[in-house]
Amino acid sequence: MDNNAAFDPAAHTAESRAVWTEAAERYEKLSNALFARTAEQFVEFAGLKRGWRVLDLACGPGIASRAAAAKIGERGSVLAADLAPGMIARASAAPAPKRAAPIEWREMDAHALPLPDSSFDAAISQLGLMLFAQPDVALAEMTRVTMPGGVVACLVQGRREKMLFTSLVLHAIVEAAPSLRAPQGAPTMYTFGPDGALDAAFARAGLLELSTKRLNGTFRFASPEEYWTTMTEGAGRTGAMLQSLSEKDQAWVKKTVLRRAAKNKIGSGIEVPYEFMMARGHKKGK
Repeated sequence: MDNNAAFDPAAHTAESRAVWTEAAERYEKLSNALFARTAEQFVEFAGLKRGWRVLDLACGPGIASRAAAAKIGERGSVLAADLAPGMIARASAAPAPKRAAPIEWREMDAHALPLPDSSFDAAISQLGLMLFAQPDVALAEMTRVTMPGGVVACLVQGRREKMLFTSLVLHAIVEAAPSLRAPQGAPTMYTFGPDGALDAAFARAGLLELSTKRLNGTFRFASPEEYWTTMTEGAGRTGAMLQSLSEKDQAWVKKTVLRRAAKNKIGSGIEVPYEFMMARGHKKGK
């Protein structure tokens, strides 16, 4: 990767489609194991109401989609959309929650949603916004398709130093190969982690009555090796970055991550800190 080259959003989006399709089955296992509670907290924060029409953008394996469907009940509806066809295939094959809204699964690019204006009561995205090639464009699209007075809510990764769950691996990869650092203008997983960053993005989209909240905690693993396997097998773009390294560099990254992860030993296992950031806003109008 040439860090001096101009960032190409279209190429980034095409690469994301391929990377996340290839990782879909593995990422589904990671999500089911670790993110179910986070999805419930996010849906509660978003303030979804019974009977609402909800868009879940970058739905991945559908963790937040199913949480939203359960929250809004059978009279509501969820349209779950993702760029990667592999993710849609995995998500649509999973059992639907009981006494919940029906979910429609569709492949879509967040930057150009083929949906009418003001067609949803809420648009949500869990762990998607920071991965989009043009987050402001995607957030503007989410706002466009939400009805006046409706809700837009996003959950993203928090501050790099607090989100060790992902940054332990990513930092070591970039140490081994600085050329893999994101080029200027490209999104990073921690773009919206700093104070005020997510608020500013929501304000640029014209959203009002902004509210933000951080979710902090730890994910427990039996050993540093289990953490390594979980992250490298379940990750999308990070996993692809690791695989692009030489065998020697991959071995160095693994050794480094295992050593650093071991510093989080608690009892018989390790607990790796995480931080997510949530924001909620309302579209002008009602």
